[in-house]
Amino acid sequence: MSITVEKLSLLGALAPLRQKLDNNIIQQGSGFAEKLDKALDSGESTASSASSKAREIAESLTLQMLQSSLTLAGDSPSGSATPSSSTPFSSANALLQAYRSNLPSAGAEQSLPEPASPVSQLQELADDLPNVTSKAESSPSSVDTTWLDPIITRASRKYGVDVGLIKAVIKAESNFNPQAVSHAGARGLMQLMPATARSLGVSDSFDPEQNVMGGTRFLKDMLQRYGGNVDSALAAYNWGPGNVDKRPDHLPRETREYLVRVKQLYASYNV
Repeated sequence: MSITVEKLSLLGALAPLRQKLDNNIIQQGSGFAEKLDKALDSGESTASSASSKAREIAESLTLQMLQSSLTLAGDSPSGSATPSSSTPFSSANALLQAYRSNLPSAGAEQSLPEPASPVSQLQELADDLPNVTSKAESSPSSVDTTWLDPIITRASRKYGVDVGLIKAVIKAESNFNPQAVSHAGARGLMQLMPATARSLGVSDSFDPEQNVMGGTRFLKDMLQRYGGNVDSALAAYNWGPGNVDKRPDHLPRETREYLVRVKQLYASYNV
């Protein structure tokens, strides 16, 4: 569609020129207009080639019109005062051929890279992301926790916190990965912040024994602080007790989702 519009615009711009040349040259039987149309219809069909063709023809027609004007005025160079009817067209064709010889061939045109598909772009982004462990797997049984059970049992007995609740918090926080580190800097199985870990006497948050013991102690402190209210204790564990004290009715979305997740896991571990 764009090529057709360009050709129509070119024909319109060249209409006065064609009329003048028709009067001066085609009267001699040259049929210039017919050859012009043929030149426009020949060659590549792309928008860029059509634009190049338009420039070629316009320049060649300007030169040819000048030559024709000199001939009609009797000012042509010596030996060409009465040129044959085919001379203008031979010159035009020669100019066209010269221009075309300087243009890259169709096979030599540099192809533009095709845009990557949305799927490949998403795959590249996924490949660049670090391999992080999800805090919420589909089911509690998707990870083997038997190696951790003795530690959880000892922490439960020492601080009086239900085994199922401890496991639910560990599952939601780190998916049982003792080397997990959050963007905020929380570390280990129960995702202890460095300052909290120090206050709990934890020297190495990546040590499962220290982390679970310290995390369970902190969870016990929150349960006592809020009179055994599991929701408030879990909210404080996730959002911080100071925030819960100031805005207990304005929990952020992340904390609300955390509460739902931990309680679902807690129920599943107690089945």
